Amino acid sequence: MNFFRKIKDLFDRRKAINEIYDDIKNLDEVLLEKRLEILNEIATPKFAEIGLNHWNGKYLWFSDFNEDGIKFVVEYNVLKGFGGSFSFGICYDFIPTISSQNKLIYHKTDKSTKIIYYKRFEGWQKSYENNSRINPDRISTVNEEKFKKSLKNVIENNIPKLKKWFEENKTIEQNITSLLGEIKNPTYEIGRRTISFEYILGFINARNNDFDSAEFWINKHFDSSSDEVEQNLVLEKLKANC
Repeated sequence: MNFFRKIKDLFDRRKAINEIYDDIKNLDEVLLEKRLEILNEIATPKFAEIGLNHWNGKYLWFSDFNEDGIKFVVEYNVLKGFGGSFSFGICYDFIPTISSQNKLIYHKTDKSTKIIYYKRFEGWQKSYENNSRINPDRISTVNEEKFKKSLKNVIENNIPKLKKWFEENKTIEQNITSLLGEIKNPTYEIGRRTISFEYILGFINARNNDFDSAEFWINKHFDSSSDEVEQNLVLEKLKANC
């Protein structure tokens, strides 16, 4: 097994090197203004097909909030080395983030939309986990031709996956099931998530008027943090909501 893995790594390395040489020869980077124009031309209508009817004019596409306070979001992320990829997830109208001034900031408006339950496209996540040079969900900004081609391919390959995930996470109960699964089988991360799955579960349980479960998950979130000010701020808010 190690032998075949080494062979695969060798081929991946050669492929990556060949792509780098090709990129250097054909470098004409797609800069911000043109990039946004192409994203709107290609990505906006495709995301609208799965309910993401709003574009913020930059890198976010999102739906309206549903009756459970759930808004689906896709975000374009700029990567090093003339590239990008997409992350996706959920913004909740009842879950705040914590500002650097220790204030709770809610995300109820179009302008404040933010991915709270955060995920990466599958190919990007796997390359991240395996430290692989090959990322099938990488979008090249080396030149306009490559940008358009890779953008179309990545979106076409992931639209069915996004549609399925949105369908499986449109209710509070579905979210609880998914988040518990994320905690049981966590994806690879470097460092600690600022907005953990435990943090999200805390607010979801508070919304369900279950303060004991809400407190349990918030304490879990702060287990690896010594910020008692933030912890007390969140717990007081949860008590008020229950």
